[in-house]
Amino acid sequence: MKIIKTTLAALLAASLLGCTASPSAESTKDIAVAAPVCCNSFSEFSWVPMNGDKIDFIIDDYSQVNEFAEGKSYFAAFAIPRNIERLQVDVKSWMKIAGVFAPKVILLDPEFQIVKTIALDEFDVMPANLFSLSSYQHRIVMDQQTTPYMVIYSPLEYREGEITIPHPERIRAEELGLARPMVTDPVIQHQKFGSLELDLKPLNLRSYRADEFVVSAPATAPVSKKAPAKAPTTAVVAPVPVAAAASTQQSSTNTVNTPAMLPETEAFYNSQIKAAVEKNDMHKALQLLEEAKRAGSRSAETTFVELIKK
Repeated sequence: MKIIKTTLAALLAASLLGCTASPSAESTKDIAVAAPVCCNSFSEFSWVPMNGDKIDFIIDDYSQVNEFAEGKSYFAAFAIPRNIERLQVDVKSWMKIAGVFAPKVILLDPEFQIVKTIALDEFDVMPANLFSLSSYQHRIVMDQQTTPYMVIYSPLEYREGEITIPHPERIRAEELGLARPMVTDPVIQHQKFGSLELDLKPLNLRSYRADEFVVSAPATAPVSKKAPAKAPTTAVVAPVPVAAAASTQQSSTNTVNTPAMLPETEAFYNSQIKAAVEKNDMHKALQLLEEAKRAGSRSAETTFVELIKK
């Protein structure tokens, strides 16, 4: 049974990598980041709450761009949900034929100051198996009080590099004690874009006091029982100009409307919808569409419709 599983895993991984992953394959490598930066500080980033048990996402030309210490890079930014105190996060960056996003992670405190940096050499290289591709992986534990924010990006130095991974047939031969086959280990180029995954496991939930949510009743003016009754007086109502009345009505109407979504958040949702449609995962695409619309997106539905028409 082990031989069958190992053989199947090797065949699947080999088919996923394909012959184009060999060093002799010609491919263009564009690692420059020409897009304008989105923000002047970490606090201006658009943060995605880490809800659920897994987040699949891509970093592409719809992603945010920032000027980090090492230069410009596309990035993704995440935050611990308010109801979680400590969260275990497994960061995975998948190695595909087109390349891999070589990640660098920074953790920020509540004041958006860098607390910890996780470089690429701290990531493990996990070989492909029956169910997944080879990947860079690292486990992080985030804390609501000290490290509630996480940013994933790839410096230019990383994007210029590459990684050689063992060929699936060689792994199979080593596991079965066979002679080493005459195969070339695939070379995966580091790229400015890539597919990543976050596996999430809450370690401690955050508790709340009941009185944090109690809304106090509006105060009323005290009434003295000893005060003599007075004859009712006629209230004098000051005339309100028509323009002022209209503006007041308009402002009250605007408070009901959902606030417009930030452009960076719009771009993130659109990229995730695009990725889901390209994978023919229409259920996920529709879920993202509904979530984006509830959050105030004005372009998610148009993006979805245009992708379906293609």
